[in-house]
Amino acid sequence: MASLPGGRVGLQVLAAGVLSVACGTLVLADQRPQPAKDQKPDAASQAVAAAQQQEIQSLLRTADAAMSGQPAPADFPIQFRNDFLKALGNRVWVPITLTMDPAKVAGQGMALYLRVVPRGMTVPAAPPPPTDKDKKNPKNAIPAPAPSYPFEDVSFFDAKIAPGQPIRIARGIGVPSGSYDLYIVMHERAAGATTAGKTSVLKKPIEVPNYSNGEFATSTVILAERVDQLPAPITPDQQTEHPYAFGQTEIVLSPEQKFKKSQELIVLMQIYNPTLTPEKKFNLEATYTFYRQESGGEKRFNSTEPQTLTADPMGPGFDPSSGSSIQAGQGVPLQSFPEGAYRLEIKVTDKLSAKVLTQNVTFTVTP
Repeated sequence: MASLPGGRVGLQVLAAGVLSVACGTLVLADQRPQPAKDQKPDAASQAVAAAQQQEIQSLLRTADAAMSGQPAPADFPIQFRNDFLKALGNRVWVPITLTMDPAKVAGQGMALYLRVVPRGMTVPAAPPPPTDKDKKNPKNAIPAPAPSYPFEDVSFFDAKIAPGQPIRIARGIGVPSGSYDLYIVMHERAAGATTAGKTSVLKKPIEVPNYSNGEFATSTVILAERVDQLPAPITPDQQTEHPYAFGQTEIVLSPEQKFKKSQELIVLMQIYNPTLTPEKKFNLEATYTFYRQESGGEKRFNSTEPQTLTADPMGPGFDPSSGSSIQAGQGVPLQSFPEGAYRLEIKVTDKLSAKVLTQNVTFTVTP
């Protein structure tokens, strides 16, 4: 096959509606969320809050021990994947997906703690020292704030278990560009107990790109099986637990990059810092070429029509130099794709500077 249609009508507009919101309304969580304070908590609520505080302290100690190089529990395996998208304030939004085998855990109740630290940091951060005023009046001193990290978050939830499907947990992390270590502590909350249950720790190095340095760049490539419309816009409090939801739209990934022949492969990507004319105009072209992977290597299978990206459809107020991103995307029906493994090569050409960026992503077509 020589070429495919350039995607279903309206996909580029859909992509803009989905991903551009990340630069406009995304609120990045930098502090550990505090439990809501009821005006008149009953005994049951107080007991739950006390149990959660006890479990939080256990999670923190486990992360501290892992940072210090002590042996970390690994009672069940955790698989990890992530993406990178530009966000507000010279920051980067890092959606992550954690995958577990439901046969390896006893129940649905889970506790999750995430901690991002500078790469190679091995000593847990110490709280600020007490002030002279605190030393003189220890009884009236305000408790010292918790240690500060670029990002940390704790949550308690019931994992969704579907027959024949792994457990998948999505979260979002907001940090500046840089080299980090991400510590993931997952604890199984056994019924009727606060400390029983299995625990696993996963340490992942992450290299967060700099999208705010003015250099021509792209986000990671997102392969989605569909895009859902939500009944209401996502709120800032919900953003961390719905990292692929932006406004009233949520991207549904194919975590294992597997698609049925009856599905449409939805490809989404952001482009940053193109060359601009004095009138804030740009001229980009994206090409999408598919290679079928075979025993002896790979062979070109087909390609879509080149996608032209200019400022004209964006409106007179669109300015990539002010933080707005350019959306690229294709919707490719898979009926004509034989079963097997594929590599998609995306080349983005800045026609004003002749710079070329190439992204590659693999996926599998199943019956």
